[in-house]
Amino acid sequence: MILILFMPHRYNQPVIRWATISPYLVMAIGLAIDWYGRFGFVGRDVFREESGVLTFVRGPAFGPVFALYIIGCIVIPVTTLVTLAVRHAAVREPIIWLTAGVLLTFLAGYVFREVGLTTLTYASLLPIHLSFGWVTIRYGLFRPSQVALQAAVEHLPDGVLVLDANRQVRFANRAAQQLVALEVGRVVEEVLHEEGFVEQNAISGHWPGYRRLVRGSERVLLLSEVAIRDERGGSSVVLLRDVTIVERQQAELLASRTILSERSAALERSLAELRRRDELLRRLTLPIIPLSATMLVVPLIGMFDIERCQTLVQLILNETAARQVRVVLIDVTGLTVFDQMLAHTLNQLNQGARLMGAQIVLCGIRPDLAEVMVHAGSMWDGVRSFATLQDGVSALLVAR
Repeated sequence: MILILFMPHRYNQPVIRWATISPYLVMAIGLAIDWYGRFGFVGRDVFREESGVLTFVRGPAFGPVFALYIIGCIVIPVTTLVTLAVRHAAVREPIIWLTAGVLLTFLAGYVFREVGLTTLTYASLLPIHLSFGWVTIRYGLFRPSQVALQAAVEHLPDGVLVLDANRQVRFANRAAQQLVALEVGRVVEEVLHEEGFVEQNAISGHWPGYRRLVRGSERVLLLSEVAIRDERGGSSVVLLRDVTIVERQQAELLASRTILSERSAALERSLAELRRRDELLRRLTLPIIPLSATMLVVPLIGMFDIERCQTLVQLILNETAARQVRVVLIDVTGLTVFDQMLAHTLNQLNQGARLMGAQIVLCGIRPDLAEVMVHAGSMWDGVRSFATLQDGVSALLVAR
């Protein structure tokens, strides 16, 4: 009956149900066997005296059994009531009345037994236990998993507050008390003001739905509140979260991103400047000199790698198409090395110029260059060449 009235959620658990009921079943079965079997361990006999009072003849085991009765019917209920009174101030008044009722019913049972009303002796505790069940259910003192829930709330990293309709603190877990010096019964806004917290807007729209509380540069708290309506009136649950380190890291990250973007922009400008310089250097190392509207001179200086060879072909063919050039004089006097790669490049340039209706003329042929060109074979067939640039320009101008 106690399980059904006080803890119905526990009654649905078979192990707990049988573990709680089994001692009472064992005691009831033992008393029945002892009485009807005439063993006399607890009670040997009952007889009526001349005054009409029933007398119970005690057996050797009466003392332990009576002690269990006192523990189960008096000590455990009173201990439970005292514990509830300490932990729940709102129900202290009915708990005081119930405690007094438990003691009075015990005394009343003793009186009923002495005057011969044995039936009332066993029934005297029933009303107080029913009242005890009503109080616990009415105030929700034995709700499912309340102990586990309270332990979980106590160990949450975020602060949890329960406020009444007057904004007074009714509960504060351990984290909330560490964040703010909260006291039960104080108005939460007053405590926050005394602690130096001022409400501010969140940075860059972060933390939507939260109130941001700042105390100088020391601490930043986020406050979220949920209203609750029940039979006891309005209340609310407040969540406090310390985001000081998070916002500090966000600010540092934002500053790092700003510095990174500035450095990226500077690098892009540097790369653009380097491209312009490379383009200028390529033009300086491959100068194009117009002799007339249809004639160009391109002096080759230094060594030519793959990149310079590709640039040479692109540059001359583009200028040929743009200026409608007919003759391109390539002066190889300034070359330090004339290898097979450059020879192949000049051959590609000659074939491309022919397709565009232009002619490639080589000037400044030295003996070593001539030897390399001879080994290259027939790729120079149809290509005019001169010993010096002056000879080539003179010959072409006279031909015009």
